[in-house]
Amino acid sequence: MFAERMPPSEWSPLARPVVGLTRVVIRFPELTLLVAGAVAVLSVMVAVRGLEFHTKRSDLLSPKSDYHRRWIAYTKEFGDKEDVVVVVQGEHPTAVAAATDDVATALATKPELFHAVLQKVDTSSLRSKGLYYLGYEQLAALGGLVGQMESVLQGNSLGLDAAAPIAAEMGMASGGADRVPPVISAAEQQLHLAMLARWLDSLLVALRDPSQYHSPWPEMNALAAAAPTAGSSQRLQADNGKIGLIMLQLAPDTKKSFVPNTEAIKSLRRMLDQVRQRHPNTYIGLTGLPIIEFDEMQASQSSSTLATILSLMGVVVVFIAGFGGLRHPMLAVLSLIVGLVWSLGFITLSVGHLNILSSAFGAMLIGLGIDYGVYYVARYIQLRNASYGMQDALMETARSIGPGIATGAITTAGAFFVAGFTDFRGLAELGVVVGGGALLCWLSGVAVLPAMICLSDRNRPSSSLPAPLDFASWFRPLWRRPRLTLALACGATAIISMGISRLWYDYSLTNLQPAGLESVEVQRTLLARLGRSALCGLSIANTRQEVQLRKQRCLELPSVERVEEIATLLPEVDARNTAMVGRIHAQLSALGTRPPALRVPQRQQLQEQVAQVEAIFDHIPEAAACCWQVHQIRGLLERLSDQECTARLSAYGQSLCRDTWQRAAALRAVSNPQPPQWSDLPEGLVSRFVGHNGKYLLKIYCKGDVWDPAAMEKFVADVRCVDPNVTGNPVQICEASRQMRRSYEESAVYAVVIVLVLVLIDLGSLWDALLAMLPLGLGAIQMIGLMGLLDIPFNSANMIVLPLINGIGVDYGIHVVHDFRRRKHSYRTISASTVTALVINSLTTMVGFGSLMIASHQGLQSLGRVLTIGLTCCLVSTLIVPCFFILWSRRHQDDDFDAGYPHPSQPSEQEDAAGPHWSVPIGRPA
Repeated sequence: MFAERMPPSEWSPLARPVVGLTRVVIRFPELTLLVAGAVAVLSVMVAVRGLEFHTKRSDLLSPKSDYHRRWIAYTKEFGDKEDVVVVVQGEHPTAVAAATDDVATALATKPELFHAVLQKVDTSSLRSKGLYYLGYEQLAALGGLVGQMESVLQGNSLGLDAAAPIAAEMGMASGGADRVPPVISAAEQQLHLAMLARWLDSLLVALRDPSQYHSPWPEMNALAAAAPTAGSSQRLQADNGKIGLIMLQLAPDTKKSFVPNTEAIKSLRRMLDQVRQRHPNTYIGLTGLPIIEFDEMQASQSSSTLATILSLMGVVVVFIAGFGGLRHPMLAVLSLIVGLVWSLGFITLSVGHLNILSSAFGAMLIGLGIDYGVYYVARYIQLRNASYGMQDALMETARSIGPGIATGAITTAGAFFVAGFTDFRGLAELGVVVGGGALLCWLSGVAVLPAMICLSDRNRPSSSLPAPLDFASWFRPLWRRPRLTLALACGATAIISMGISRLWYDYSLTNLQPAGLESVEVQRTLLARLGRSALCGLSIANTRQEVQLRKQRCLELPSVERVEEIATLLPEVDARNTAMVGRIHAQLSALGTRPPALRVPQRQQLQEQVAQVEAIFDHIPEAAACCWQVHQIRGLLERLSDQECTARLSAYGQSLCRDTWQRAAALRAVSNPQPPQWSDLPEGLVSRFVGHNGKYLLKIYCKGDVWDPAAMEKFVADVRCVDPNVTGNPVQICEASRQMRRSYEESAVYAVVIVLVLVLIDLGSLWDALLAMLPLGLGAIQMIGLMGLLDIPFNSANMIVLPLINGIGVDYGIHVVHDFRRRKHSYRTISASTVTALVINSLTTMVGFGSLMIASHQGLQSLGRVLTIGLTCCLVSTLIVPCFFILWSRRHQDDDFDAGYPHPSQPSEQEDAAGPHWSVPIGRPA
């Protein structure tokens, strides 16, 4: 049959291939659908076998960036497992401790799920090796004391006969003033004399007052204090024991899942529920980055799934309501689903995995891909209602709006593909996924959709087709006074743009989580009660000296709250210390289980010892203090009776033996000759602070909230002054936020450039290309201004709106320009089919992305909110663009009339619906 004729379609380099493809599809619709179905099945098979999920935030970062390379180096040394934290809170420290112990006991029953459990910092195993914490000089002094203590411990002497060995060591003759060169150093001489002076002072005090006892070994207190002789087992607690903490790490997940560690975390939560029932007076919560990410992934997955379902349903409802029928909207949706399935295969072959951002590709492609079906069906139904046959309508649809749809798809894909050139890996992968998916959805729209329409409408009369809503009449008042409309649009845009200065960026990832999420609330509670964040900077050191120096310098920084490390828990051990500890241990190995009974000398025997000591030290100038003490002892012995002297010496001997034995026993308990090793500490503690290659880790905590951008940047800058290679979550978040923001901004600029180039190639006119991009420019300005006025910040979730709005906004403008160029010489208003397609397309896209606003995940909420605002602004701006063309048409109407075109002052309703009746045959390019 002869179809009603349409105006010539303007030239486009995409017209011929689109028309050619449509001609093949119409000729072989069954084969087309068979091939499309086979590719879809193959895509599903490829995706099931090869598609992976990378759900860590670190997967979004480029491995080429310096800061991420430092993080990778840290994970190679210490592993990539983040800590899970069990928080027990209560008013009574005893109840908190009991609940904490109960949780630790329950965790021990599941070693296959929970590793490196740390409830206490237990250093008691180091107690037996306490002497290694002393310096060599201190050990030498202890060795001398032990040598002097031996005669007392054997019950042979009160210690006065020690003067002769001391004199011999000092190289002095015991019977006269002749002196030989000393065999020990001057420092050792002073040490020996000081020890002997204390010993003599102890005896002098006892002889003066038998109720008093001064130990001759007071220096042992200071020496022992330098070693951890008591050992310790300190709980991880805070707030005076009202908060108890347990740290653990989850076992590697063996199952491929979008939400990792599902089994371990669910088992942990069931375990904590059971413990809560046994301890009703405490609150037991769960937090830590793995838990927050798990909860976020679950919320994101459920929200994305629900949003995808609702968006599909909403798209169908809007489609049906707009076009007044069910069959063609459903065919468009089916072609979209085919494109989505093809995208799964493309993603698997091109990228191989989905990350946190690209996992939302389904909702994005629904919002973008349905556009092609909307424009196609709108034009096709318009042509059929204008008495076109099915094949002629399909061919004219391909010829008239096919290039516009193709240009829209290519520019949208290009806007996303250029994101692959940015440094932010998550955005780069998202650009490839959505860009490729958009092209596949377009291919399905221009191949699968016409094939299904061909089979569906083959034997159906045009009277069975629905009548779309006349949206053009709704907006016709905008175009009656184009100058006024343009003035009002410019004024409104100028006012709205004032909000751009109020726009801000929210760095806090916790503000993206679902409201009331336990893991986030527990972390906020810890921050509020303890005034510190659980996130910390990580500094890797090679030696203990480096650890000590960095720790000292970090603690001097105003932004640092505390520094944790265990490198200084173990001393540096050398051969001299080991030999000295072994010697002391050997000397004390024969120590009995109780104090010995000291043999008290007779007064005459004691007087002889005193006289001998006095004779020795009368000739030693350095021993003046000792000589005075000996004189005092001799005078007391002369004044005391034999009975009184024996009683006082006996009491002193008992106290001396008991005191000496107790000190020797305490010394023996810390004289284990085996040097301290990391195996003496809890494995959960060592694995967190000592690397596979023996490097040491410092955890540097920020004073305040690291989610505060100013505090975070100050903290990172300060710590980098100490260690330029510092890494950790605060550094990652700070750098990744900057990189993400910069990458989104760069991708937006790249997208504008590539879109302009592609549109210019399609339209062949710079002026037309700029007009096609006008809705994008105005819509973007209005969207950003409204965000500032409504106090809606940009964040890491909704920044994706920048490449999205580029693709969507320019798509609208392209179709308006193509519509104008089809009827340039008689343009009075935009065609009904284009308006219908624009409105329905906008509504379906708004429904597709607006469904995200019901998500519990606040990041997805903000994305849906911002996109809905942006789409509305782009639609309004698009409806303003025809005003330029109307003014141009009025300006050139006389020339058009003289050239033989119908005068635009008297358009018909049929022309408004299907275009003027020109003699251009349908079925071959004009």
